[in-house]
Amino acid sequence: MNNILNNRIYIFLEKLSNIFILNLIWVIACIPIVTIFPATAAMHSVIRQWKIKGETTVLKPFIKQFKLNFKQSFLVGLLWIPFAVLLYVDYIFVIETQSGLRLALLVPLFLIALLFTFMSAFLFPVMVHYNLRLRDVLKNTFIISLAYFPTTLLVLIASVALFFVFLIIPPLALFIFAFIAFINYSLCHRCFEKIERLFEDSSAISEEKEAVQ
Repeated sequence: MNNILNNRIYIFLEKLSNIFILNLIWVIACIPIVTIFPATAAMHSVIRQWKIKGETTVLKPFIKQFKLNFKQSFLVGLLWIPFAVLLYVDYIFVIETQSGLRLALLVPLFLIALLFTFMSAFLFPVMVHYNLRLRDVLKNTFIISLAYFPTTLLVLIASVALFFVFLIIPPLALFIFAFIAFINYSLCHRCFEKIERLFEDSSAISEEKEAVQ
């Protein structure tokens, strides 16, 4: 009984230390500002390896994935950040509009912002889980975020809740960003497993049909 308890404590402390190290490396990698998206992609890649391969290392996989994902994630950042700024500027403009068109402008803007937020929940998990071109990353992120709306909502709620916890308890900054990414990818990974099972089942059905014919 004591051995089982000790093993569980050891595993917990190991995971906690890995999250701490990953969080620290991510913060350092984000210091140039322009590397925030590549660093975040690398962080999700490391978590993916924890989930799929059972690896526990941090630094070497982070550096490797940072280099591999740099170009694509940097380009995504060039799209994502200006678009987010544009949405905010448009929102300010619409709110200050005094005409009767305010509601007509606000509704589509709200829907676009909502879709953008949904896609943000799955963006990095899709980017690091699948080997896709940028266009396909965006397309699949859009489709999956809507197809698995409950998971999307859960990811957003968990991320916002954890961020508010960080605001209340600032020392959690030592863990919080990597922990948010861990929760995010873990929830999204369940969807990826469901998608892969669906493809396997459809392939098996197709093979059976071909065999019958």
